[in-house]
Amino acid sequence: MKPTIIIADDHAITAKGMESTLIELGFSVLGNHQNGINALNDILLQKPDYVLLDVRMPGMSGLDIAEVIKQNSITCKVIIYTMFTELTFYERAKSLGVSGYLLKEFALEDLEKCIKSIENTGVWHHPMLEQKLKASKNVFSPELYAKLTTRERYVLEGIADSKSTKAIAEELFVSQRTVESHRRSIIQKLQLPKKKNALLMWALENKGFFGLMDD
Repeated sequence: MKPTIIIADDHAITAKGMESTLIELGFSVLGNHQNGINALNDILLQKPDYVLLDVRMPGMSGLDIAEVIKQNSITCKVIIYTMFTELTFYERAKSLGVSGYLLKEFALEDLEKCIKSIENTGVWHHPMLEQKLKASKNVFSPELYAKLTTRERYVLEGIADSKSTKAIAEELFVSQRTVESHRRSIIQKLQLPKKKNALLMWALENKGFFGLMDD
């Protein structure tokens, strides 16, 4: 019996190319959707062996679909593909147990390799992302973030939004010295290097996680 798959990508040409490649690889394509909500409904209904999801789509993102799949304990293998190499997307995909993570510029040539690796080892993520993750000193740590107080998280959000110390102080009705004290505490709790702009760079790279942790 052929393995089944559902595709979700709002770029029709790209989606058609992926569909053709998957058919050549022996898959039965149950659906090809340009809207995330439609794709999710079809996944919940048909429960395919695999799903291939673009990260950004109308209605619902690929990562949000992956989260619903995990919440509903659907056993299909999820492959994400995207043009984005930001670690924020990649880290969230890993936290959701995504089996494969493709980069769009290499997707067609890497698809077969990805599927074979998933069948053999359970996972395949583009090597570029793994290298970038290992090289980064700004990787988000839920354990360290959890140590921050509510006030420190507010200051951190302000830093991530590129607000000045003065602006953050005015919003919190505190002195700039107090905000600076919070900054030092945040740096210590997050175990960041004490070098110029280290906190700013960490905040910009990881701000996508703040809402997930604070929900």
